[in-house]
Amino acid sequence: SGLGLMARPTALEKRHIAAVAEMPCLVCGCRATVHHVTGYADRMGRAPRSHMRVVPLCPPHHQIQFGAYSVEALGHRGFFKWHGIDLMAEAERLANG
Repeated sequence: SGLGLMARPTALEKRHIAAVAEMPCLVCGCRATVHHVTGYADRMGRAPRSHMRVVPLCPPHHQIQFGAYSVEALGHRGFFKWHGIDLMAEAERLANG
């Protein structure tokens, strides 16, 4: 999801991404892809990109071309308002076990 020139993931980060990729979508429980979380639910601004800050979202809840209720369409604050899920908090929870 728009990672640009982000460093390649380390072995630990690859394992974390693979584990998150196996989880169901946080919204609907369908098969998911990995979304790198960079926005906040409660404020403006962006967090530095991190391969450890990822969450599972299905394509309609992840990518704008698949849905108006996706994080790419709504932004992180809009996603929280619509779905009631704080993606940053979920990413931190998954990263920290």
